[in-house]
Amino acid sequence: MTPERLSPIGLYSSDPWSPRVDALERALNSLEVEVLRVIPWKVSRIGSSDQHQIVSGTHDLTSLELLLVLDLGANDIGTFFSRVGLLSALAEMGVDIVNSVSSILQMRNKAETMRKLVTGGLPVPRTLITESIEDAADFVRNNFPCVLKPITGFGGFGVQLIDRPFDLENIYDYLKFHSQMFGKGAYLLQEYIRGPGFDVRAFVLDNEVIATMQRVSSRGEFVTNVHAGGRPRPNDIDVIELAIQAARAVKGRMVGVDLLPDRGGDLWVLEVNATPGWTGLERVTGTDIAGYVADSISRS
Repeated sequence: MTPERLSPIGLYSSDPWSPRVDALERALNSLEVEVLRVIPWKVSRIGSSDQHQIVSGTHDLTSLELLLVLDLGANDIGTFFSRVGLLSALAEMGVDIVNSVSSILQMRNKAETMRKLVTGGLPVPRTLITESIEDAADFVRNNFPCVLKPITGFGGFGVQLIDRPFDLENIYDYLKFHSQMFGKGAYLLQEYIRGPGFDVRAFVLDNEVIATMQRVSSRGEFVTNVHAGGRPRPNDIDVIELAIQAARAVKGRMVGVDLLPDRGGDLWVLEVNATPGWTGLERVTGTDIAGYVADSISRS
């Protein structure tokens, strides 16, 4: 029996030339689903005492059955709040948002993601989140070498390994500079888990792991993100149960889970991403991820 499909579906991306949007549009059209590309900087919200309109050109976005968020695309605070407000308004007016707005906000905030993973009983590295440069410096001294991350961000941007004696000797300057560039007044520091030179990315969709890959560092054993130069290769480590648990902890319907095997064979959850890419996954697994996503999100 052919399932009933939601239509129209919006594909939300700040990139008008996104290959993921192209692939999803083709996959949804093959299922006879009408698709609307939603570019956030082309959307207008019009409010008055008796109405609230959300339009993109001549399209009324409140008529969408579902909106899939492929990237938030907001780095400055004004744009971020504008786009979160847009998604919240659409959800309030009856549009199903994937992932949910609350889930996206949690995963955009590494501190909140860590809190949810800890609450869910998942294995995570020892972590400090603080605005105190004194406490941050003490953590570095007591856990050297360690990893410094921005509270928000994606693609490995701003993630630093503190492992050189010079960094330790000048830790206040190091922390102040990182805060100015990335942290904006807050520090997230983690115990450094020594891995085998790769981590594992799992793509989870509706409580099912669709594909996994290993990401091999091109610069030592630390930076593995594909956007930062990491190289994808097939994965043979079983991460299914842990990846699904991590997705459930943040209530994510479509997420990328990053896991690290340590040198003793134990697995650690590093991050959960609300807007995962899949180019590398498709390359190494041959899986039609766009087809999986289109079929899953369009089922009514």
